[in-house]
Amino acid sequence: METPAIAPATSGAVPSPNPHVLSRQLVGLLMWVGLPSLLLGFITCSVCLSLALLTFADAWKCGIYKRSDKHGFLNISPMAWGIAMAFLFIVAFPAYLLHRTELRAIQGTNRFYWGLIIVGAVLAIALVGNIILWM
Repeated sequence: METPAIAPATSGAVPSPNPHVLSRQLVGLLMWVGLPSLLLGFITCSVCLSLALLTFADAWKCGIYKRSDKHGFLNISPMAWGIAMAFLFIVAFPAYLLHRTELRAIQGTNRFYWGLIIVGAVLAIALVGNIILWM
C-alpha cells in the first residue's frame, strides 16, 4: 500500500502530508490487536483483526491522519482507529461512521468503508442477539 496523496481541503487550508510510516503503523496495529485478541480465542481474534484492518485501510486510503494543529478524541492515526475499533467497538464504530466524511482529506475509494459497514453490522447484530438470548 502506498502513501496516498492528499488533495487540498475545501476550507482553503492545505492539510499536512501523511506523517505516518505504513510499516510502523501495521506492526503497531498487529501488536496491539493481534496479540491480546489471541488470548480470547480464534473467532474473537479473527473478528478483532478484520475490524481493525478494515478500519485501518479505510482511514489510510481516505487520509484520516492525526493532525498536529487539531485536538480532540477523533484526531487519531489510522492505527489508533483500528485499535479503537477492535477493543471499543460500541463507541468507535458509530463515531467513525458518523464523522468519517469530515475527517477524510482524500476522496478515495469506498471499498474498505463498505466492508467495514458490513462486518460491523454483522457484529452489532450478533452482540444484540447474544444480549437478548442471555435475558
